[in-house]
Amino acid sequence: MSLGPRDTTALTILTGWDASELKKYELEDGTSFAAIVAQMNAGLGALNAELYNDPLWSSILSYQDFPELEYRSGAGNAMERHTEYSRPNAQRSETTGHMLPLLSWDIGLGWTWDYLRKARMAQLQADMAAAFQGVRDRWRLQVLTRLFQRGDDSGAALGLGSAGYSPGFATDAGSTGVDFVPPAFGGNTFTSAHEHYVGISGGSPTLAMFQDAKDELREHGHEPGPQGFDFWIGKTAEAAVRALTDFVPVAASNIAYSNTVSLATLGAEADMNQSYYIGTIEDFKVRVVPGIPQYYGVGFKSYGPNSMRNPLRVRVSKGANRPQVVAMADPRSGNGAWPLQYLMLFTEYGVGVGDRTAATPRYFNNATWADGTPA
Repeated sequence: MSLGPRDTTALTILTGWDASELKKYELEDGTSFAAIVAQMNAGLGALNAELYNDPLWSSILSYQDFPELEYRSGAGNAMERHTEYSRPNAQRSETTGHMLPLLSWDIGLGWTWDYLRKARMAQLQADMAAAFQGVRDRWRLQVLTRLFQRGDDSGAALGLGSAGYSPGFATDAGSTGVDFVPPAFGGNTFTSAHEHYVGISGGSPTLAMFQDAKDELREHGHEPGPQGFDFWIGKTAEAAVRALTDFVPVAASNIAYSNTVSLATLGAEADMNQSYYIGTIEDFKVRVVPGIPQYYGVGFKSYGPNSMRNPLRVRVSKGANRPQVVAMADPRSGNGAWPLQYLMLFTEYGVGVGDRTAATPRYFNNATWADGTPA
């Protein structure tokens, strides 16, 4: 008997596969079917850990398995002058809320039985790697799409029911079905017209854009702290940001600098997503992120890996606490005798907004906002 609780990581096991039976069958190069299963399980375990622990995504995401969010809104409550006999008036906070989408995704691997008998392991490994990359690409597109989409997600097809909405960050009431008045902070009060999706004409990022984005976050109580704010841009904006006044670049390992040169203490190397820091400006750590469309960027406050205070919230399957990609025989194949023949990777999640004040997207090609389409 195994000790300890069962958790969702066990779902990577390929249900219904008899390892003893699979050992009887081999590829052309002598690799057993059981070895294919073992490699798929190992790959899925690494992929699931990657999605959850990746420094890029974990800096802006958190997770929950239930559909609704509720949060404070509107003006704060004021203290009253104390008197000896009269009791203070009872006060309460105003709240509002929205829902998070939930969508199912799959990708199939079509291997006929005759192909499997003559295939080499390297060929199957290439197919697995391509499928895993498809999972990563879909994840990137869903996260970036929500960042640069001003309007609501809605409808039963997105797991929101017939009347549910999944809105973006704080935006004008005319742009959303979920009006939101950010809570008052530090003497600042807001209305439902408060806007975090800002259009800027000119076609290039400016110093003023970063200054305004910082002010936008700080007026809601988000402070840079020792780690600073984050700002993501696309590759096409890198040269323009580097040329801005007050930009401080990262140190390159193959260049010798004098003592009079200021450098940002950030790693210059690219991570597994090929994103990389280029420097700092106005308390923002500027990061180039593949897939961000031309003329777009987003400034946000990260509260740490997968913190519930991060800007975006991902809804996962009921009972799960992180993204989970599983492998199984495609239930629509109508053939359970050779499960490798109809292999399918499956996952379920939806990306929404958690804190509607913790990020502020920028479109620097027009004074009027337009949604961006990530690649």
